Amino acid sequence: MKKAIILLLCLAVVGGGGFFGYKQYQKSRDAKRVVDVVPVGAMASPYFGGYWGDENSMYGSTSAANAQRVQLDTEKLVKNVCVTKGQQVKKGDVILEYDMTVVDLELAQKENDIQVIQQDIKMANNKLAEIRNYQPSENAPQEPDVPDEPDIPDEPDFPDDPVTPIELTEEVPAAFHAESGTGAPDDPIIINCTPRAKVYLPFMQMAASTKRCFELRVYNDDYTFLYKWLLSGADLKEEDLTEWVVTEGVTIDPQTGAVSIDTNGKMHGQLSFGAPPQRPVGDEMPEEMPQDYYPMQDDSMMNNSMDYRYSRAEINTMIKEQEARIKELNINLKEAQLKLDTAKKQKNDGRVLAEIDGIVKKIGSVTDGAANPDDPSEKDPFAEPSEDDQYFAVIEGDGGMEVICTVMEMNLPRVQPGTVLEVMSYSDGASSEAVVTSIDPEPVSYNYQGWGSNPNNSSYILHAKLQNSDNFMLGVGVSVTIVDEETNTNSTSLYLPPHYLRREGGDYYVLKADENDRLVKQYVSVGATDYYVEVKGGLSMKDRICFPYGPNAKEGVRTNDTDQPKMPEGMYY
Repeated sequence: MKKAIILLLCLAVVGGGGFFGYKQYQKSRDAKRVVDVVPVGAMASPYFGGYWGDENSMYGSTSAANAQRVQLDTEKLVKNVCVTKGQQVKKGDVILEYDMTVVDLELAQKENDIQVIQQDIKMANNKLAEIRNYQPSENAPQEPDVPDEPDIPDEPDFPDDPVTPIELTEEVPAAFHAESGTGAPDDPIIINCTPRAKVYLPFMQMAASTKRCFELRVYNDDYTFLYKWLLSGADLKEEDLTEWVVTEGVTIDPQTGAVSIDTNGKMHGQLSFGAPPQRPVGDEMPEEMPQDYYPMQDDSMMNNSMDYRYSRAEINTMIKEQEARIKELNINLKEAQLKLDTAKKQKNDGRVLAEIDGIVKKIGSVTDGAANPDDPSEKDPFAEPSEDDQYFAVIEGDGGMEVICTVMEMNLPRVQPGTVLEVMSYSDGASSEAVVTSIDPEPVSYNYQGWGSNPNNSSYILHAKLQNSDNFMLGVGVSVTIVDEETNTNSTSLYLPPHYLRREGGDYYVLKADENDRLVKQYVSVGATDYYVEVKGGLSMKDRICFPYGPNAKEGVRTNDTDQPKMPEGMYY
């Protein structure tokens, strides 16, 4: 009996030693195992979880944080480019010079616009005062009844009275000498002209603004009537406001004096050959005619001729229309003055200066404003688009890196200055947080991001400072995701190859490296599963995971960082 007990004790000791020895062997073997882990960002699909049609994702590139970007003033012409690509510049150096000739002409035009509007306002106020003095037809005096006059025998015929020579003018300025007329359609203002008479631009502008009617009668040097031009200010267009001579549009035979229409000439109004009535000697002119007509002065002298033509209601309507026109002219004057003030503030010596010390990364040309055509990279049709394409010049200085990307309008409230973003390099999987520094106020004209979304959803250029730029290169493409401040996780889904996840019952998990570079099991929530698996939570772009199959893929195994994802044989992505 004792021998049996001793035998059992010996077997137990041997078995226990063997068990503990096997455990020690396993521990020693696991200590030698190493499993490669890859950043999630190096394998997450840009097609499913990246920028294509996904309004919650952004794509961009790295750039120097301390940079000056120059956009051309589209209203100016580049006269001279003063730097070359790769040149070192100092703050205050001249980058380019604008041609200021066009700018000076535009300023003069804006000043002239103001003067024209001011003149129109004065004339409109004079017209308003004139209308207010009209006597309504209701106040017209009644003619008294008079007895019939007795018949008077016909007077004998006498020869025609001699004709008084009329006063002719060779210039028709804004202030002119009128024969008669009020400017109404049935009573045009008459101006007698020689065939050499020149009609000036201010007169045409005055006629258009006052909408009055004129009759320019043309006489030969012997006071023989030739023809007349009928001008309606209300019908004049912008292209009609030019200087011209009264013989334009007609041909006068030097032998016979006959007048015919010149088909090659410009018709400045309606041409008429109807002769005016002659004025006999002894007849007195109306008290107010002839006169030197100044359209800027108070035209109260015309009031008598306009009395009793319109009813009180019609006069009130005319007053309201004129007041509305004056109000519109005053608004136009304020807008013109604002444009002039803005143009004066923007006017400088035409030079654009460097604002920082740095190197010229990009510079355009004088001819077309494009990047330097001698740069081979600009000729590469397959070159990746750059955020700097829209700028004429880019100067980069010291001061770290930033990310430049586009953000959809719907995401603007989530990416204000100070917002934390997560950035991952497409080239090597390097990752870092970035803080939004600014967003351009104007939307970009076109961007391929979010092409499948609402076409009314504009895109804006966003700038974010990289917090750790040591592992990033300048000019590389990066993916940018918004970090949820509450959970400190990505607010958008990740899309991973299915062979990097394992299923346990109804749950999915990955094996990732912890802070001690040891594998741990991490359960994740998944969504759609197709060519890639949508990971909706539990994982971020900066996590490092391993291929979770094989004898070495187990918790506690040491990890080794790599940027090459492991692919099953015959599978590509």
